[in-house]
Amino acid sequence: MRWERAWFLAHEARTPAELPQEGWREVALPHQWSLGESVGPEGARLEGLEAEVGWYRFSLPEGGPRRFLRSLGDYYQEAWLDGTCLGRHEGYFFPWLLELPPGRELLLRVSAPKEPLGVWPRFKRQIKGVFGQHDCRPGGTTERGQERGTGGLWGGVEVWMREEVALLALTHRLLPRPGGWRLWVRLLVDAPRSFREEVALRILPENFSGEALERRLVLEGEGGRGWQEVVWDLPGMPLWEVWERGFPHLFRLEAELLGASLRAPLGFRTVELDGEGWLLLNGKRLFLRGTNIIPTQWLAGYGEALARKDVALLKEANLNAVRVHAHVTHPAFYQACNQEGILVWQDFPLQWGYAPDEAFAQEALRQARAMVEVLGAHPSLYLWCAQNEPTHNRHTLGPLLAAALRAEDPTRPVKEASDFREHPYPGWYWGHLRDFLALPGAPLPSEFGAQALPRAELLRRVLGEAAWPPRWEVYAYHNFQPHETFRVAGVEVGGSLEEFVENSQAYQARLLEFAIHAYRRGKGRVVGYFQFMFVEPWEGITWAVVDVERVPKKGYYALKEASSPVLLSLVPYRERMEVGGPPLQEAWLISDLDRPLRLRVRLWLEGPGGLPLVEEEVALAPGEARRFFSLGELWESSLEAQARYLPLQEALRRLPPGTYRLVGEAYEGERLWSRHVLEVEYLEPILPLGVAW
Repeated sequence: MRWERAWFLAHEARTPAELPQEGWREVALPHQWSLGESVGPEGARLEGLEAEVGWYRFSLPEGGPRRFLRSLGDYYQEAWLDGTCLGRHEGYFFPWLLELPPGRELLLRVSAPKEPLGVWPRFKRQIKGVFGQHDCRPGGTTERGQERGTGGLWGGVEVWMREEVALLALTHRLLPRPGGWRLWVRLLVDAPRSFREEVALRILPENFSGEALERRLVLEGEGGRGWQEVVWDLPGMPLWEVWERGFPHLFRLEAELLGASLRAPLGFRTVELDGEGWLLLNGKRLFLRGTNIIPTQWLAGYGEALARKDVALLKEANLNAVRVHAHVTHPAFYQACNQEGILVWQDFPLQWGYAPDEAFAQEALRQARAMVEVLGAHPSLYLWCAQNEPTHNRHTLGPLLAAALRAEDPTRPVKEASDFREHPYPGWYWGHLRDFLALPGAPLPSEFGAQALPRAELLRRVLGEAAWPPRWEVYAYHNFQPHETFRVAGVEVGGSLEEFVENSQAYQARLLEFAIHAYRRGKGRVVGYFQFMFVEPWEGITWAVVDVERVPKKGYYALKEASSPVLLSLVPYRERMEVGGPPLQEAWLISDLDRPLRLRVRLWLEGPGGLPLVEEEVALAPGEARRFFSLGELWESSLEAQARYLPLQEALRRLPPGTYRLVGEAYEGERLWSRHVLEVEYLEPILPLGVAW
């Protein structure tokens, strides 16, 4: 039985005896009290509560012979049945599975207390990642950064009726073997005494037509709760692939024991890293074109429809990978990635600094193992990462958690941390966007980007009168960084909110285009990238390229064009030059496809005087990055080769001054793979043109 509604009261009481009779209200589940909710026949909206403790009341159904509570809550849970405390659970992202004795009234006390200053932010104890501290949540990194917390039953509550031998969880590990696969099935079984029972296992196609496989066997075990393991040898199976290289053949694994059944996703693929840092998916190198995502700050407000929309936006942006940034997100997001062929880098929910003592390390180890059990069946998930931007815990907690993750899951790569050195922010926190030419963060930059305002209409609705003229303290609460915006990036406020939004979004788009083109041209020294970040998780002003209502910013389209599996990348000679100067320093074609290509490339100038520049065919090997034009190489070429460009040189001298667009397109047959546009300005010569060259 799964409850759709519960009686709720925000109250600091420690025991049921301290609770008042009045003030309870009925709420829809899943529920987080700071999110707000619709109530009443006309759907009136209640504002969210700034509370740290909430009580939920349920009437339990009869049944059994055994009943188990399964609840997903943030962050601590206590269960009380008819006034008796049954136990306590810590951790938000994995379920509490608790056997319920006879009784009728169940109370769940859910607490998500703010951590006191001094403990928070450097020595946090709650393992919540971006839900506990982050620069993209309400209040950001200020003292208000714990406001609008995430407490509540975000994943809802169920009661499972089970027989004496109870099946409570199902997961697996998958290993290749000669001619097929070895499936290592793990079943969590709770039994009051030793047992011997038949279990049925089935493998069924999930997103394609195919044959089902079934196996029946007898499980034997001792009393208590523990993992029972089955090894199932399978033949060759259709592979799960990323969307650009094939089809993500997805199966579901089902287990049935004494009438109780559970399911888990299953996809046949291998993932490993080679000695140069490349990801090998099914034995072949894959260049990772990715982003970071925090789909929401409040998981109760997320679900299948929004997950499908987010993953569709990822695919439309030509991305084949996504990093779930410093948290475990809603189960629907992982399932959507499974279905659509998007790889997932999964962070453990540690963000910046945590308590240095052994008690915290032990709790982190427990939860790291739980993360593998909860998420390990997803074929889209290809990597575990123990921490994001750790500070004083880097060389103590990171190696410990990485060792635990490797032990729990030997089938995936593990990183100790996503470090600051892998998060280059030229053009935002330091330097200039041109510094991306040095390929900072290589071989795999896992964060880079710039903030951009969402659309003006949304800002006015969210910020009210503080939107324009801007009240910077209100903007800052919504994560806006004025120093970086104005003093590093040089964005102009302009004369209206619309102009401010245009300037902000244009800068983000320009930086992302420049950075990704640089990383793509550096393929080999660079094995992929993860832009920061994809979608705003609340009504913030962040690095996201899609706002909280899923409306793309200009940066989304820059990310999409620069992430095309086949990319034409143009490097201008100068952005401003005298009439007669060459518009192009270099031209590159980069392919991430695993097949050869023959491309037709056209380059031309648009402006006060249009001018065709180049039209030629270029052959690319699978996965090749090739510079097919270099101005320096042209100067060093034979006289015969240079003679081809003499008419073009004369035409450039005759151009009228003005602003031009350098446009390039790369076609495979009739398919336009990539279009790159740069602005160049031609000026009147200061001195007569020379004759040296």
